[in-house]
Amino acid sequence: MGITKKIKLDSLFSLQSVFLFLFLALFPFGQIIRLSFNIGSLNIPLQPIDVVVGLGALYSILFEKEKPKVYKYLKYFLVAAGFSFILSVFIFKYEVLYGLFYLVRIVAYTFFLNYVWNFAKKSSTNGHLLSSSLLTISVISAVFGWIQLFVFPDIKPFFVYGWDMHLFRLVGTFLDPTFLGLIIVFGLLLSINRFIDSREKKYLLITVFLLVSLAFTYSRASYLAFLGGIFVIAFTEKKFRKMMVLAIALLVFALLLPTARNHSIELTRSFSIIARLDNYKETVEVFKKFPVFGVGFNNLCIARNKYIGMESFTSHACSGSDSSLLLILATTGTIGLMVFAGSILGVFKSLTENREAQTVIAVSMALFIHSLFSNSLFFPWVMGYVVILLAVSVTK
Repeated sequence: MGITKKIKLDSLFSLQSVFLFLFLALFPFGQIIRLSFNIGSLNIPLQPIDVVVGLGALYSILFEKEKPKVYKYLKYFLVAAGFSFILSVFIFKYEVLYGLFYLVRIVAYTFFLNYVWNFAKKSSTNGHLLSSSLLTISVISAVFGWIQLFVFPDIKPFFVYGWDMHLFRLVGTFLDPTFLGLIIVFGLLLSINRFIDSREKKYLLITVFLLVSLAFTYSRASYLAFLGGIFVIAFTEKKFRKMMVLAIALLVFALLLPTARNHSIELTRSFSIIARLDNYKETVEVFKKFPVFGVGFNNLCIARNKYIGMESFTSHACSGSDSSLLLILATTGTIGLMVFAGSILGVFKSLTENREAQTVIAVSMALFIHSLFSNSLFFPWVMGYVVILLAVSVTK
Protein backbone atom coordinates (compact mmCIF):
# COMPACT_ATOMS: atom_id res chain seq x y z
CA MET A 1 0.00 0.00 0.00
CA GLY A 2 1.07 3.54 -0.72
CA ILE A 3 0.54 4.54 2.89
CA THR A 4 3.28 2.25 4.11
CA LYS A 5 5.78 3.95 1.81
CA LYS A 6 5.35 7.13 3.80
CA ILE A 7 6.68 5.50 6.94
CA LYS A 8 10.42 5.20 7.26
CA LEU A 9 11.70 1.72 7.97
CA ASP A 10 13.99 2.95 10.71
CA SER A 11 11.03 4.30 12.67
CA LEU A 12 8.80 1.34 11.84
CA PHE A 13 11.24 -1.17 13.29
CA SER A 14 12.64 0.87 16.18
CA LEU A 15 11.91 -0.08 19.77
CA GLN A 16 9.17 2.54 19.69
CA SER A 17 7.12 0.39 17.32
CA VAL A 18 8.69 -3.03 16.73
CA PHE A 19 6.70 -4.77 19.48
CA LEU A 20 3.48 -3.42 18.02
CA PHE A 21 4.19 -4.85 14.59
CA LEU A 22 5.41 -8.13 16.06
CA PHE A 23 2.04 -8.37 17.81
CA LEU A 24 0.21 -7.79 14.52
CA ALA A 25 2.41 -10.36 12.74
CA LEU A 26 1.83 -13.03 15.41
CA PHE A 27 -1.88 -12.34 15.83
CA PRO A 28 -3.32 -14.51 13.00
CA PHE A 29 -1.42 -17.59 14.20
CA GLY A 30 -3.57 -17.68 17.31
CA GLN A 31 -3.23 -20.68 19.61
CA ILE A 32 -1.16 -22.84 17.29
CA ILE A 33 2.07 -21.28 18.57
CA ARG A 34 1.02 -21.49 22.21
CA LEU A 35 3.79 -22.41 24.66
CA SER A 36 3.74 -23.52 28.29
CA PHE A 37 6.09 -24.04 31.21
CA ASN A 38 5.84 -25.73 34.59
CA ILE A 39 6.28 -24.20 38.04
CA GLY A 40 6.05 -27.01 40.53
CA SER A 41 2.76 -28.77 39.84
CA LEU A 42 1.34 -25.84 37.88
CA ASN A 43 1.34 -25.73 34.10
CA ILE A 44 1.49 -22.08 33.04
CA PRO A 45 0.43 -21.24 29.46
CA LEU A 46 2.56 -18.71 27.62
CA GLN A 47 1.36 -16.91 24.51
CA PRO A 48 4.07 -15.33 22.31
CA ILE A 49 1.85 -12.28 21.83
CA ASP A 50 1.76 -11.85 25.61
CA VAL A 51 5.56 -11.77 25.64
CA VAL A 52 5.60 -9.15 22.88
CA VAL A 53 2.95 -7.06 24.65
CA GLY A 54 4.92 -7.36 27.89
CA LEU A 55 8.06 -6.04 26.21
CA GLY A 56 6.11 -3.16 24.67
CA ALA A 57 4.58 -2.39 28.05
CA LEU A 58 8.00 -2.46 29.71
CA TYR A 59 9.35 -0.05 27.10
CA SER A 60 6.41 2.28 27.72
CA ILE A 61 6.95 2.19 31.50
CA LEU A 62 10.65 2.99 31.17
CA PHE A 63 10.72 5.52 28.34
CA GLU A 64 7.25 6.89 27.54
CA LYS A 65 6.07 9.25 30.25
CA GLU A 66 3.22 10.80 28.23
CA LYS A 67 -0.02 8.87 28.54
CA PRO A 68 -3.48 9.25 26.97
CA LYS A 69 -6.31 10.56 29.11
CA VAL A 70 -8.08 7.19 29.05
CA TYR A 71 -5.18 5.58 30.88
CA LYS A 72 -6.22 7.06 34.22
CA TYR A 73 -9.66 5.48 33.90
CA LEU A 74 -8.25 2.06 33.10
CA LYS A 75 -5.80 2.43 35.97
CA TYR A 76 -8.68 2.55 38.45
CA PHE A 77 -9.69 -1.00 37.59
CA LEU A 78 -6.08 -2.18 37.77
CA VAL A 79 -5.91 -0.82 41.32
CA ALA A 80 -9.14 -2.61 42.25
CA ALA A 81 -7.94 -5.87 40.68
CA GLY A 82 -4.56 -5.56 42.39
CA PHE A 83 -6.14 -4.87 45.78
CA SER A 84 -8.42 -7.90 45.51
CA PHE A 85 -5.45 -10.03 44.53
CA ILE A 86 -3.42 -8.90 47.55
CA LEU A 87 -6.31 -9.83 49.84
CA SER A 88 -6.49 -13.25 48.17
CA VAL A 89 -2.96 -14.08 49.30
CA PHE A 90 -4.30 -14.45 52.84
CA ILE A 91 -6.91 -16.92 51.56
CA PHE A 92 -5.06 -19.08 49.04
CA LYS A 93 -1.41 -18.57 50.11
CA TYR A 94 1.14 -19.61 47.49
CA GLU A 95 -1.56 -20.94 45.16
CA VAL A 96 -2.22 -17.39 43.95
CA LEU A 97 0.91 -17.66 41.79
CA TYR A 98 -1.26 -19.11 39.02
CA GLY A 99 -3.65 -16.18 39.16
CA LEU A 100 -0.79 -13.67 39.32
CA PHE A 101 0.06 -14.30 35.67
CA TYR A 102 -3.44 -13.23 34.64
CA LEU A 103 -3.13 -10.03 36.68
CA VAL A 104 0.25 -9.27 35.12
CA ARG A 105 -1.32 -9.81 31.70
CA ILE A 106 -4.03 -7.16 32.07
CA VAL A 107 -1.47 -4.72 33.52
CA ALA A 108 0.76 -5.33 30.48
CA TYR A 109 -2.07 -4.77 28.00
CA THR A 110 -3.00 -1.52 29.75
CA PHE A 111 0.54 -0.18 29.39
CA PHE A 112 0.61 -1.53 25.84
CA LEU A 113 -2.15 1.00 25.16
CA ASN A 114 0.34 3.75 26.02
CA TYR A 115 2.91 2.15 23.77
CA VAL A 116 0.53 2.02 20.79
CA TRP A 117 -0.84 5.50 21.49
CA ASN A 118 2.63 7.07 21.44
CA PHE A 119 3.17 5.56 18.00
CA ALA A 120 -0.27 6.44 16.65
CA LYS A 121 -0.25 10.07 17.79
CA LYS A 122 2.89 10.87 15.79
CA SER A 123 0.84 11.21 12.62
CA SER A 124 -2.55 10.39 11.14
CA THR A 125 -0.71 8.12 8.73
CA ASN A 126 0.34 5.87 11.61
CA GLY A 127 -3.20 5.68 12.88
CA HIS A 128 -4.58 4.78 9.47
CA LEU A 129 -1.90 2.13 9.06
CA LEU A 130 -2.85 0.50 12.36
CA SER A 131 -6.55 0.57 11.54
CA SER A 132 -5.84 -1.06 8.17
CA SER A 133 -3.63 -3.63 9.90
CA LEU A 134 -6.47 -4.60 12.24
CA LEU A 135 -8.79 -5.14 9.28
CA THR A 136 -6.09 -7.18 7.56
CA ILE A 137 -5.55 -9.52 10.50
CA SER A 138 -9.31 -10.11 10.74
CA VAL A 139 -9.34 -11.10 7.08
CA ILE A 140 -6.26 -13.33 7.47
CA SER A 141 -7.81 -14.98 10.54
CA ALA A 142 -10.92 -15.75 8.48
CA VAL A 143 -8.79 -17.14 5.62
CA PHE A 144 -6.98 -19.43 8.08
CA GLY A 145 -10.41 -20.49 9.28
CA TRP A 146 -11.40 -21.58 5.77
CA ILE A 147 -8.11 -23.45 5.35
CA GLN A 148 -8.78 -25.25 8.63
CA LEU A 149 -12.36 -26.09 7.60
CA PHE A 150 -11.22 -27.79 4.40
CA VAL A 151 -8.08 -29.45 5.81
CA PHE A 152 -9.15 -30.18 9.42
CA PRO A 153 -12.96 -30.04 9.58
CA ASP A 154 -12.89 -32.17 12.73
CA ILE A 155 -10.71 -30.89 15.59
CA LYS A 156 -11.69 -33.62 18.05
CA PRO A 157 -8.04 -34.80 18.22
CA PHE A 158 -7.26 -31.55 20.09
CA PHE A 159 -9.61 -32.57 22.90
CA VAL A 160 -6.74 -34.31 24.72
CA TYR A 161 -4.99 -30.90 24.93
CA GLY A 162 -7.97 -29.30 26.66
CA TRP A 163 -9.84 -27.93 23.65
CA ASP A 164 -13.52 -28.41 22.91
CA MET A 165 -14.58 -30.77 20.13
CA HIS A 166 -15.81 -28.87 17.07
CA LEU A 167 -16.93 -30.38 13.77
CA PHE A 168 -17.57 -28.63 10.43
CA ARG A 169 -17.09 -25.16 11.91
CA LEU A 170 -14.64 -22.35 11.25
CA VAL A 171 -12.39 -22.37 14.30
CA GLY A 172 -9.18 -21.26 12.62
CA THR A 173 -5.94 -20.92 14.51
CA PHE A 174 -7.84 -19.95 17.66
CA LEU A 175 -9.28 -23.49 17.84
CA ASP A 176 -12.54 -21.93 18.98
CA PRO A 177 -15.36 -20.70 16.72
CA THR A 178 -16.62 -18.25 19.35
CA PHE A 179 -13.38 -16.28 19.50
CA LEU A 180 -12.71 -16.49 15.77
CA GLY A 181 -16.25 -15.24 15.24
CA LEU A 182 -15.60 -12.18 17.41
CA ILE A 183 -12.37 -11.31 15.56
CA ILE A 184 -14.34 -11.54 12.31
CA VAL A 185 -17.08 -9.30 13.78
CA PHE A 186 -14.47 -6.67 14.62
CA GLY A 187 -13.22 -6.79 11.04
CA LEU A 188 -16.76 -6.52 9.72
CA LEU A 189 -17.44 -3.36 11.72
CA LEU A 190 -14.16 -1.82 10.55
CA SER A 191 -14.88 -2.74 6.94
CA ILE A 192 -18.44 -1.36 7.05
CA ASN A 193 -17.23 1.96 8.43
CA ARG A 194 -14.47 2.09 5.81
CA PHE A 195 -17.05 1.53 3.07
CA ILE A 196 -19.33 4.24 4.46
CA ASP A 197 -16.39 6.64 4.40
CA SER A 198 -14.83 5.79 1.05
CA ARG A 199 -17.48 3.90 -0.97
CA GLU A 200 -14.63 1.75 -2.29
CA LYS A 201 -15.84 -1.60 -3.63
CA LYS A 202 -12.99 -3.51 -2.02
CA TYR A 203 -14.50 -2.87 1.41
CA LEU A 204 -17.84 -4.13 0.18
CA LEU A 205 -16.15 -7.34 -1.00
CA ILE A 206 -14.34 -7.69 2.33
CA THR A 207 -17.64 -7.22 4.15
CA VAL A 208 -19.30 -9.97 2.13
CA PHE A 209 -16.37 -12.35 2.66
CA LEU A 210 -16.28 -11.73 6.40
CA LEU A 211 -20.06 -12.02 6.68
CA VAL A 212 -20.04 -15.46 5.04
CA SER A 213 -17.08 -16.47 7.20
CA LEU A 214 -18.92 -15.36 10.33
CA ALA A 215 -21.92 -17.48 9.35
CA PHE A 216 -19.75 -20.61 9.10
CA THR A 217 -18.46 -20.23 12.66
CA TYR A 218 -21.99 -21.22 13.79
CA SER A 219 -21.31 -18.99 16.80
CA ARG A 220 -24.59 -17.54 18.06
CA ALA A 221 -22.76 -15.24 20.48
CA SER A 222 -20.83 -13.78 17.53
CA TYR A 223 -24.03 -13.38 15.51
CA LEU A 224 -25.58 -11.37 18.34
CA ALA A 225 -22.36 -9.37 18.75
CA PHE A 226 -22.46 -8.40 15.07
CA LEU A 227 -26.09 -7.34 15.30
CA GLY A 228 -25.25 -5.18 18.32
CA GLY A 229 -22.32 -3.57 16.51
CA ILE A 230 -24.22 -2.69 13.34
CA PHE A 231 -27.07 -1.30 15.46
CA VAL A 232 -24.58 1.27 16.80
CA ILE A 233 -23.47 2.14 13.26
CA ALA A 234 -27.07 2.35 12.07
CA PHE A 235 -27.98 4.63 14.98
CA THR A 236 -25.04 7.01 14.53
CA GLU A 237 -25.19 7.07 10.74
CA LYS A 238 -29.00 7.09 10.46
CA LYS A 239 -28.75 4.18 8.03
CA PHE A 240 -31.16 1.71 9.57
CA ARG A 241 -32.43 0.29 6.26
CA LYS A 242 -28.97 -0.41 4.87
CA MET A 243 -27.76 -1.96 8.12
CA MET A 244 -30.91 -4.09 8.25
CA VAL A 245 -29.84 -5.58 4.92
CA LEU A 246 -26.64 -6.86 6.54
CA ALA A 247 -28.55 -8.19 9.54
CA ILE A 248 -31.03 -10.01 7.33
CA ALA A 249 -28.19 -11.34 5.15
CA LEU A 250 -26.53 -12.88 8.20
CA LEU A 251 -29.79 -14.44 9.34
CA VAL A 252 -30.40 -15.88 5.88
CA PHE A 253 -26.88 -17.31 5.76
CA ALA A 254 -27.35 -18.81 9.23
CA LEU A 255 -30.67 -20.42 8.33
CA LEU A 256 -29.32 -21.87 5.07
CA LEU A 257 -26.16 -23.31 6.56
CA PRO A 258 -25.78 -27.11 6.30
CA THR A 259 -26.34 -28.73 9.70
CA ALA A 260 -27.58 -32.21 8.77
CA ARG A 261 -24.21 -33.85 9.43
CA ASN A 262 -23.81 -32.46 12.92
CA HIS A 263 -26.52 -31.60 15.45
CA SER A 264 -23.98 -29.64 17.53
CA ILE A 265 -24.09 -26.78 15.00
CA GLU A 266 -27.84 -26.36 14.79
CA LEU A 267 -28.99 -22.86 15.72
CA THR A 268 -31.60 -24.38 18.03
CA ARG A 269 -29.08 -26.52 19.95
CA SER A 270 -29.69 -26.35 23.68
CA PHE A 271 -26.88 -28.39 25.25
CA SER A 272 -24.43 -25.45 25.09
CA ILE A 273 -27.01 -23.18 26.74
CA ILE A 274 -27.45 -25.66 29.59
CA ALA A 275 -23.67 -25.95 30.02
CA ARG A 276 -23.36 -22.16 30.04
CA LEU A 277 -26.05 -21.79 32.70
CA ASP A 278 -24.24 -24.35 34.86
CA ASN A 279 -21.04 -22.33 34.43
CA TYR A 280 -22.88 -19.15 35.47
CA LYS A 281 -24.12 -20.90 38.62
CA GLU A 282 -20.58 -22.02 39.49
CA THR A 283 -19.22 -18.50 39.09
CA VAL A 284 -22.01 -17.04 41.21
CA GLU A 285 -21.26 -19.63 43.91
CA VAL A 286 -17.64 -18.45 43.97
CA PHE A 287 -18.81 -14.82 44.17
CA LYS A 288 -21.00 -15.61 47.19
CA LYS A 289 -17.92 -16.68 49.16
CA PHE A 290 -16.37 -13.19 49.01
CA PRO A 291 -18.98 -10.79 47.58
CA VAL A 292 -17.26 -7.49 48.43
CA PHE A 293 -13.71 -7.86 47.08
CA GLY A 294 -13.90 -11.24 45.34
CA VAL A 295 -11.40 -14.08 45.34
CA GLY A 296 -8.70 -12.05 43.61
CA PHE A 297 -8.02 -11.49 39.93
CA ASN A 298 -7.76 -14.08 38.43
CA ASN A 299 -7.94 -16.80 41.05
CA LEU A 300 -11.12 -18.29 39.66
CA CYS A 301 -9.49 -21.63 38.86
CA ILE A 302 -8.12 -21.94 42.40
CA ALA A 303 -11.47 -20.91 43.89
CA ARG A 304 -13.35 -23.32 41.63
CA ASN A 305 -11.15 -26.19 42.83
CA LYS A 306 -11.54 -25.15 46.47
CA TYR A 307 -15.26 -24.41 46.61
CA ILE A 308 -16.91 -26.17 43.67
CA GLY A 309 -14.89 -29.27 42.78
CA MET A 310 -11.64 -30.41 41.26
CA GLU A 311 -10.88 -29.21 37.75
CA SER A 312 -7.56 -29.49 35.92
CA PHE A 313 -5.45 -26.35 35.70
CA THR A 314 -4.67 -27.36 32.11
CA SER A 315 -8.34 -26.95 31.18
CA HIS A 316 -8.91 -23.76 29.21
CA ALA A 317 -12.22 -23.27 31.01
CA CYS A 318 -10.81 -23.49 34.54
CA SER A 319 -9.71 -19.85 34.86
CA GLY A 320 -12.58 -18.42 32.88
CA SER A 321 -16.29 -17.91 33.12
CA ASP A 322 -18.83 -17.97 30.32
CA SER A 323 -19.51 -14.35 31.23
CA SER A 324 -16.71 -11.81 31.54
CA LEU A 325 -18.85 -9.64 33.81
CA LEU A 326 -19.44 -12.58 36.16
CA LEU A 327 -15.69 -13.24 36.09
CA ILE A 328 -15.05 -9.65 37.21
CA LEU A 329 -17.73 -9.97 39.87
CA ALA A 330 -16.34 -13.24 41.25
CA THR A 331 -12.67 -12.21 41.20
CA THR A 332 -12.86 -8.52 42.19
CA GLY A 333 -16.21 -8.47 43.94
CA THR A 334 -18.98 -5.91 43.89
CA ILE A 335 -16.44 -3.11 44.38
CA GLY A 336 -14.38 -4.27 41.42
CA LEU A 337 -17.40 -4.49 39.11
CA MET A 338 -18.48 -0.97 40.08
CA VAL A 339 -14.98 0.38 39.46
CA PHE A 340 -14.83 -1.44 36.13
CA ALA A 341 -18.15 0.09 35.03
CA GLY A 342 -16.95 3.55 36.03
CA SER A 343 -13.68 3.05 34.16
CA ILE A 344 -15.47 2.11 30.95
CA LEU A 345 -17.78 5.12 31.21
CA GLY A 346 -14.75 7.34 31.69
CA VAL A 347 -13.12 5.90 28.57
CA PHE A 348 -16.23 6.57 26.48
CA LYS A 349 -16.44 10.15 27.73
CA SER A 350 -12.83 10.69 26.63
CA LEU A 351 -13.53 9.77 23.01
CA THR A 352 -13.80 12.53 20.46
CA GLU A 353 -16.58 12.58 17.87
CA ASN A 354 -14.96 11.01 14.82
CA ARG A 355 -15.15 7.88 12.70
CA GLU A 356 -12.57 6.04 14.80
CA ALA A 357 -14.52 6.74 18.00
CA GLN A 358 -17.69 5.44 16.35
CA THR A 359 -15.88 2.24 15.45
CA VAL A 360 -14.66 1.88 19.05
CA ILE A 361 -18.22 2.23 20.35
CA ALA A 362 -19.56 -0.28 17.81
CA VAL A 363 -16.78 -2.75 18.64
CA SER A 364 -17.38 -2.19 22.36
CA MET A 365 -21.07 -2.96 21.97
CA ALA A 366 -20.22 -6.14 20.06
CA LEU A 367 -17.69 -7.13 22.71
CA PHE A 368 -20.09 -6.40 25.57
CA ILE A 369 -22.78 -8.63 24.05
CA HIS A 370 -20.27 -11.36 23.22
CA SER A 371 -18.77 -11.24 26.73
CA LEU A 372 -22.14 -12.15 28.22
CA PHE A 373 -21.72 -15.62 26.69
CA SER A 374 -17.94 -16.07 26.73
CA ASN A 375 -14.89 -14.80 28.59
CA SER A 376 -13.95 -12.75 25.53
CA LEU A 377 -13.19 -9.54 27.41
CA PHE A 378 -9.91 -10.96 28.72
CA PHE A 379 -8.97 -13.04 25.67
CA PRO A 380 -5.44 -11.80 24.78
CA TRP A 381 -6.13 -11.28 21.08
CA VAL A 382 -9.34 -9.40 21.84
CA MET A 383 -7.62 -7.20 24.43
CA GLY A 384 -4.82 -6.41 21.98
CA TYR A 385 -7.22 -5.67 19.12
CA VAL A 386 -9.33 -3.31 21.25
CA VAL A 387 -6.26 -1.64 22.78
CA ILE A 388 -4.89 -0.79 19.32
CA LEU A 389 -8.25 0.44 18.08
CA LEU A 390 -8.70 2.55 21.21
CA ALA A 391 -5.20 4.02 20.94
CA VAL A 392 -5.89 5.09 17.36
CA SER A 393 -9.17 6.72 18.40
CA VAL A 394 -7.80 8.74 21.31
CA THR A 395 -6.22 12.05 20.30
CA LYS A 396 -5.06 13.22 23.72
